[in-house]
Amino acid sequence: MTGYLLGIDAGTTSFKTALYTDEGAAVHIVKEEYVLLTQKAGWVEYRAEDYWTLLCRLIKKLLAESGIPPEKILALAVSSQGETLICLDESGKPLMNAICWLDNRSEKEADRIRVHFGKKVIYEKSGQADVTATWPATKILWLKEKMPEVFGKTAHYLLLEDYLLYRLTGCYVCEENLWASSLLYDINKDCWWPEMLHYLDITAEQLPDRKGCGQPAGMVSASASGQTGLSPDTLVVTGALDQTCGSIGAGKIFPGEVTETTGSCLAVSAAVDRFVPYCEERPITCQNHAVKGRYTILLWSQTAGMVLKWYAGCFFSKEFREGENIYRLIDREAEKAAAGSEGLVMLPHLSGASNPEYNSMARGVFYGMTLGHERKHFSRAILEAVAYMLRRNIEQIEGIGENVSGIYSMGGGAESDIWCRIKADVTGKRVETVQVKECACLGAAILAGVGAGIFPDIDSAVRKVSGRGKLFVPTEENRAVYDRSFGAYIDLYNALVPVFRKYGD
Repeated sequence: MTGYLLGIDAGTTSFKTALYTDEGAAVHIVKEEYVLLTQKAGWVEYRAEDYWTLLCRLIKKLLAESGIPPEKILALAVSSQGETLICLDESGKPLMNAICWLDNRSEKEADRIRVHFGKKVIYEKSGQADVTATWPATKILWLKEKMPEVFGKTAHYLLLEDYLLYRLTGCYVCEENLWASSLLYDINKDCWWPEMLHYLDITAEQLPDRKGCGQPAGMVSASASGQTGLSPDTLVVTGALDQTCGSIGAGKIFPGEVTETTGSCLAVSAAVDRFVPYCEERPITCQNHAVKGRYTILLWSQTAGMVLKWYAGCFFSKEFREGENIYRLIDREAEKAAAGSEGLVMLPHLSGASNPEYNSMARGVFYGMTLGHERKHFSRAILEAVAYMLRRNIEQIEGIGENVSGIYSMGGGAESDIWCRIKADVTGKRVETVQVKECACLGAAILAGVGAGIFPDIDSAVRKVSGRGKLFVPTEENRAVYDRSFGAYIDLYNALVPVFRKYGD
């Protein structure tokens, strides 16, 4: 062993930093959660500077607890949440709070972009199935019209990974995987999309320099070294979208392999060796992979683990104060309820719905409550709701002719045996957890190793570090009840679409 690799996971509600040997073995991990700002309906923000402060604090803690000398860390890379937009002025200072990807303020702007370009052109340029308020292009258009002073002063539009790379190196650098969903990058021509830039009235000079994933971005600057404790001899490497990094860390990046990550959101990823042609009847997202020439079918739902976090915070505060592990308590309660939660069905759309509904007006719903329902039924209904979202995603992948023989499960949800069993029963697929606990951190560390020349390429690195986890096989006796409950889930959403539209504001 010659040194260590640092993987950073900049998630939606938590940051993690992890050290690995140059052979991919975990050494030490630290994590810290944070709370997003939701001061206006539909707005979700965070102070941009606080992202950097949080990262500095975690790196210092990681170095102190691991005892690894900073000069032994060869390289680092970032696994990042997508779409969170940060506007900097000429001096590199944030002009406002970061606009989180969960923010829905730009719904009307999304509609205008969809009408102007058309869904087919949007898909062929970006690989995105639809235009939603999540995408940075819609937020830039909102800024232009609602906050013209910020729009006029913005010299640099960055996503979260880019901002952290800038703070680490002083360089404005990005990677192509993260920017696919910005609607600013043409994934098939490998260039900024000039017609979109013109429509938004911005220039390529306001965007970072693009690189591939796992490419050197620069060395840790003297300023960043002082703030983080890292050595200025540590190489900073471009990472990837968190879901992509998770697949890399799980070792599941080859065609035919499907992963699901239940973290704050639900993300489903399937690697393919072709760009899937546009189909109006079956809209999907198919964007560029971290591995050049490969694509990822990427499907996601806004709120998954975040629903459980909301539920725990609202209804388990007493147990939390008493020191119980709330999520294991929810698991135990869910175990006591029968499959199907005795007719209780939840729509988990607490921040709008993404794939395949693409409805920012959708809201969370519990349906079928009776006097016989207890807290255990609500606990199980939430776990089942996320499994229904997963089934919808799997059916989409199979609908375009891709085979799904099994599902590899990652994220915090993979630590729950009952949740994995429910997912297997609902989808009718074998669900296997991934042995690696923090896949996104490991994926980022692998990309750091590729950039530093430790691994010849991403595929070689993945084959070297992948392993196997727990296997959950569908229970045939639960199939009928889950087919019925899944049908109720679909019918419930469809029936409420007019209600969401009428009262969503």
